[in-house]
Amino acid sequence: MATTNKLNVTELDFDQIKNNLKNFLKSQSEFTDYDFEGSGLNILLDILAYNTHYNAINAHYSLNEAFLDSAQIRGNIVARAKQLGYVPRSVLAPRANVSLVVTPGSDQIATAAGILTLPRGTKFQTNVQGETFNYVLKDATDAQLENNKYTFSALQIVEGELRTLKYRVDNDIESQKFQLSDANADTSTLRVRVQQNENSEIFDLYTQFESLKDVDATTKVYYIQENTSGLYEIYFGDGVNGFKPSNDNIVTLDYVTTKGPDSNNATFANNALQDTLSDGTNTFPNTATGGSVLTTTISPSSGGTDRETNESIRFNAPLAFATQGRAVTADDYSTIIKSNFANIKAISTWGGEDNVPVDFGSAYISIKPLSGNLLTAAEKTQILSLLKGKNVVSVVPEIVDLEETLLELDVFLKFNPNLTDRTSAEVQTVVSDIIEDYDFNYLNKFDGVFRHSEILGQIVNSEPSITSANVRPRMFQNISPNISASISFDGSSNSVVDTTNNTIALSTSNLANFADGDEITYIVPTGTPIGNLVDGRKYFVRDKTSTTIKLSETLNGNPINLGARGSASGHQLKATKANNNFTLNFVEPFLNLGESNKFILSSSPFRLSTDPNTDVFFGDVAIAGTSNRQVIVYKVVNGENITVLSDAGTLDINAGQIILKDFVPSTTNNIRVTVVPNTLDLAPVRNQLLKIDTSRLTSVIEVDTVAVSGTSGTIDYTTNSRIK
Repeated sequence: MATTNKLNVTELDFDQIKNNLKNFLKSQSEFTDYDFEGSGLNILLDILAYNTHYNAINAHYSLNEAFLDSAQIRGNIVARAKQLGYVPRSVLAPRANVSLVVTPGSDQIATAAGILTLPRGTKFQTNVQGETFNYVLKDATDAQLENNKYTFSALQIVEGELRTLKYRVDNDIESQKFQLSDANADTSTLRVRVQQNENSEIFDLYTQFESLKDVDATTKVYYIQENTSGLYEIYFGDGVNGFKPSNDNIVTLDYVTTKGPDSNNATFANNALQDTLSDGTNTFPNTATGGSVLTTTISPSSGGTDRETNESIRFNAPLAFATQGRAVTADDYSTIIKSNFANIKAISTWGGEDNVPVDFGSAYISIKPLSGNLLTAAEKTQILSLLKGKNVVSVVPEIVDLEETLLELDVFLKFNPNLTDRTSAEVQTVVSDIIEDYDFNYLNKFDGVFRHSEILGQIVNSEPSITSANVRPRMFQNISPNISASISFDGSSNSVVDTTNNTIALSTSNLANFADGDEITYIVPTGTPIGNLVDGRKYFVRDKTSTTIKLSETLNGNPINLGARGSASGHQLKATKANNNFTLNFVEPFLNLGESNKFILSSSPFRLSTDPNTDVFFGDVAIAGTSNRQVIVYKVVNGENITVLSDAGTLDINAGQIILKDFVPSTTNNIRVTVVPNTLDLAPVRNQLLKIDTSRLTSVIEVDTVAVSGTSGTIDYTTNSRIK
């Protein structure tokens, strides 16, 4: 037999490796006719095959772990992301904004200090679904004594406990790291301070490194990373890129440990403050002599989220590397915001050239938060501050609220009961679950297109007995009307009065009272007015958005530069008369059957303040010479529609827009405004998104008489109309 020294090394499976070794030995003259199965050499071949197999597997896994896309161990994913300059986001604590009013007791007023300071870590407490959560003040703040009160108008508090760690610098340790010893540490609350020694009372505050710009040997920055244990650690500069602390310096790390999203949407009672306060002379509250400490919720807690997942790191790290910390394209804005702000369920960004109307020099951002639909004013300010220094100088970023179009569906089903053990009611339940899943998986995001054929396919495939399905969608939005000519707001709150952008933030129902160009009166019943506004003076509304307005002294004049905030919460804006102004933008144009006497618009019943005992509805009539239609308010008398308000707005069929105005209901109950889309596929754009309202899901199921009875069943077979 010919002797060969060649061994097949391409196989990785154990049995194939062992067979290759046998074949190699059999080709040698020394092992001619050798019985490998019954010999001791067979055991040695098992060991060799196993060893080769293990090495192959280890090499395979090791090579996988060397790449971001294929790595499975979090430490390796984080290490690959670090090579791209990306730091995974830690768990984030929910944040809430509250105001605090401290009233000294009658025996404390004379001795009260002029300033009261709330230290970082001041404790508050709340309860969510029976569970108690502790909140702490994120940053120290102070207030002056005015009108015998200390008023803290906008405090940001975060859920968790304040943790403090101290380390000694030892420069004999190469690349010394200082670890945050809690896996649930919120690194956005981290404060890093360094002092000369343990007896020093002077601390140097270090800031987190963001860019090499303006960083030199004297810049006091720290670097942060996630280590292989899943904990965060910080380290300092090397004396070239950042200041290097001296030997035996003391490093103090304080941060908040949190339960993440568990307490989102928390509000706070008047007695939420848990700590006793002191101005150096007196302690508060002193209830025995009439003193009090009252907490008021400005905005409920939001933004709590778990740490970034492996898949999120895989997705965001390459995008962050491509962005390089610069906001140039619309995708750059999205990447930067997602890397630094966690309260995001969905985000949409677009340039001013794609806006309607076109607005060159602007970049638009719309965000759906993890809970609810609107960001708070504080969150918007936080996002805009993230973009400072990163966006093109000539481009101004603007955050706009999302516009949600709700869908109500009529679902018609035909089924063959001979093909299932389920009852018709059970089949309907299966279909309802499929529609809920479709809404969760495909909608509720800015690129969530409602595809009619897709949802039909999922319905038909959900149950073998379903022979056909028809889905009839309608679009609607809910409005919260205003019934008063005068609205109140907190003129002392920095989350309401924005002196940087010169805006006043109001609720949706309060904003409905005003439109651009309206003349209003500013009233301050008590306290001091907002800077550059005068109590009792008339102003004009301008630049109204979905959350804010600006004021001018003349119609369409320049916005007033708002000065210092007022000292009380009961500031008022009074319109000439109670009014409502709503602009509803839907994701698609409206269906128009060409019958001018048929309503395109429908609504739920409501009642006007002038006749609180009669139900009225929104409808629409044709406007001569245009495709637009006039919105009216009508009532039904003896089966006939009687117009009550002949001009309640306009309806733009092609733009999918409804403008409502000049109506005053008798209550603030929501009014549902419904239209039929011109197409069965519905595609949101820019700041629009879709959601199926499952509470308005109607399903009708019938036996498919043709499938059950053949041609004789055609007599009883029914179909459904396209329009309700």
